[in-house]
Amino acid sequence: MKVQVYRTGASSYQNSSFLKKEQSSLESIPGVKYINSLKETVKDTPFILITNTHTNMDEIPEVILNKTALMIHPNSGHDNIPDEFIKNASFPIVIGNPIRSNAVVEYIISCIFKEITPIPNHSHWSSDRKWDRKLLRDHKVLIIGHGHIGSKLNQALSPLVNNLKVYDPNITQSLPSNIIHNFTHQIFDEVDILVLAADLNKSSREFINRAILNRLSQDVIIINPARGEIINEQDLIQYLQQNPKVKCYLDVFNQEPFAPGYLNEVSNLNKTSHIAGVFKELNNDIIAFEQQIIEDFVTNHLQTVNQDSFKKTYSDQVMTTDEVSLRVL
Repeated sequence: MKVQVYRTGASSYQNSSFLKKEQSSLESIPGVKYINSLKETVKDTPFILITNTHTNMDEIPEVILNKTALMIHPNSGHDNIPDEFIKNASFPIVIGNPIRSNAVVEYIISCIFKEITPIPNHSHWSSDRKWDRKLLRDHKVLIIGHGHIGSKLNQALSPLVNNLKVYDPNITQSLPSNIIHNFTHQIFDEVDILVLAADLNKSSREFINRAILNRLSQDVIIINPARGEIINEQDLIQYLQQNPKVKCYLDVFNQEPFAPGYLNEVSNLNKTSHIAGVFKELNNDIIAFEQQIIEDFVTNHLQTVNQDSFKKTYSDQVMTTDEVSLRVL
C-alpha cells in the first residue's frame, strides 16, 4: 500500500451507494486503500484526504495532517478553505471547479434565453409573423470572473454577442482580448446582462452594491450562480422592488438554506436552491475526477520532492500560498 484515502464527510446528495462506489473505484488504483474509519488507519502510510463543503478544516486532527500528501476538495469555490489553512498546508490542495463548470455555464445560458427568447406557442397561424425580440447579439454583456466558468461562458457567448466584456483583475495575458483588468464603475454602464462567476473573498464580498446596480440598464438581467455574498443582498432587493423591469436569477444566497417563502414577494426574482452545478451524472463525475487525480498523483508524483511536478500539471486546480494573495476575484 502506497497511500490511504480518507473522506472527512459526505454531502447530502452522496448516500451509502455513492461511498461504496467511490471506495471501489479508488481502490482499483494500485497501492490505494480506502479508509472508512480512522480506526483503520495504517501507521506511517501517507493520507490522501477528500473533503467537502461541510468539512471544518480546523477540526482535522494534526496527526492526520502531518501524514497528508494530498487533499482533494471536489467542490467549487476557494472560500470553502480558509486562507490560513492553505498557507500552512505542506501538501497540494486540489479543488473540483472543473467538475461542475459545464453545468453552471448551461444554467447561466438557460437563464439568459428564458428571458430574452421565450418561445411562443401559436394556437393558430399568426399572419403578421411578428416577434418583437432583441437578439443576444445586441445586448451588452458583462461577466465578472474568468475562471473555469467565466472562461467557458466567454467562449460560448462570444460568437453570439457583439459587446461582450469580462472583468477579472487577475488575468494579465493579452488574450482573450475582451478581458478588462482595471476596475472602473464605467464598465457597468448600460450593461444588459450581468453574470457573476467569481470567487468569494475579501475583495469580492458585496462587490455588487447599489452604486453599481444603478449604472446598469433599466431592464438588465442579473445572474448569480457563484456566491451569495458577492452581492449586497439588501441593496439588490430594494433595487429589484424599485425597478420591476429588471430580472434577477439567484442560485446562491447570504444564508443557505433560505427560509420558507424568503423573498417570494419580489416578483422579478427567480430563486433556486444552489443547484446550478447539479446534474444527473454529478456523483459519477466526482468519483472520476478523484480517480484521475489520485491515480496520477500516486503513479507519477508521490515521491517527487514537494510535489512540484504535480502542482505544475494541475496549476489551474491546485491552491497555493501565492494564489491566496492573488484571489481578488
